[in-house]
Amino acid sequence: MKKIYLIRHCEAQGQPPEASLTETGFKQAIHLANMFTEIPFDRIVASPYKRTLQSIEPLAKRMNLEIETNELLTERVLSSENLTDWLEKLKATFDDFDLKFEGGESSYEAVNRIVSVVEEVLNSEAQNTIIVTHGNLLSLLLNHYNNEFGFDDWRNLRNPDVFLLVKEDNKVTYERLVVDSNHQLSLIKPSVDLEEEYHSFYEEWLESKEDMVPWVIKKDPSNFEAMVQFLKDNEQGSNLPEGWVPDSTFWLINEEKRILGVVNIRHRLTETLLNSGGHIGYGIRPSERRKGYATKLLSLALEKTKELGIRKALVLCNEDNTGSFKTIINNGGIPDTDFVEEDGNIIKRFWIEI
Repeated sequence: MKKIYLIRHCEAQGQPPEASLTETGFKQAIHLANMFTEIPFDRIVASPYKRTLQSIEPLAKRMNLEIETNELLTERVLSSENLTDWLEKLKATFDDFDLKFEGGESSYEAVNRIVSVVEEVLNSEAQNTIIVTHGNLLSLLLNHYNNEFGFDDWRNLRNPDVFLLVKEDNKVTYERLVVDSNHQLSLIKPSVDLEEEYHSFYEEWLESKEDMVPWVIKKDPSNFEAMVQFLKDNEQGSNLPEGWVPDSTFWLINEEKRILGVVNIRHRLTETLLNSGGHIGYGIRPSERRKGYATKLLSLALEKTKELGIRKALVLCNEDNTGSFKTIINNGGIPDTDFVEEDGNIIKRFWIEI
């Protein structure tokens, strides 16, 4: 399996090639180094701009790796002219990859540059590689592998930002990783203190019209105290329907107590859970996906599972859910026999040693 960590540079003082990182940017570069220290990288390839080199230098020094500079990774130039409506013009280039402005580069030309670098890395002997580049160029690359990544996603990029690109069985996929050094994520038990925030979480799911996962978030929170009590009763095994097992529910929150996701842990397995439920069910609210939260949520959930005395957890996902598949694998999932439901849906089953 080939892995490429795509990094958008840390916070910088400006856009020119010689622009340096800000004071905050230098701190972010140290955080990146701390984040990646335990991963055995083979190569670091970066744009020659000062801000990209400064973003990765702490890690390169720590790992005693040379930074390979590549002009093909420099930021895309929209135009040589000073465009007062540059944002609208940039948006247009996401819709029309052949669109080109005076002295600038089309999206098609720009994406070909970075794709050539990525393909060279994927065809090399390196297993783990870091590529450091710029926001617009990075967005075009992600669009190349998933055309749903567009202008709004570019606007939501952070400095720095990190995406893990993986090639396995000739298929390339990616996921966004959490890199904010100030992000403190934790699991808490349901609480009436977060009623307003939970309603926001619940309404976002309803508006998305997506299946609500795990099953507990389908519970109507109109009577919030009753809902919280229902979850507490489930954990204690009180008033359970016949054939049900006790389960524990936790909310994933950040330092601002925003609810990012929910996990439900079943204390033991029935025959049904062994086939199509598993020990752990989890979900991230729609607006917070592709940021690495699912991987962190499952990791924290496994700690809670261990506290329940479970040393080997069963985690499942539908065959077409590539995001969950990667999340489970990243947490040590070992594939077991698939389960085929009556409607033909294939459920992938994984065991994780805790």
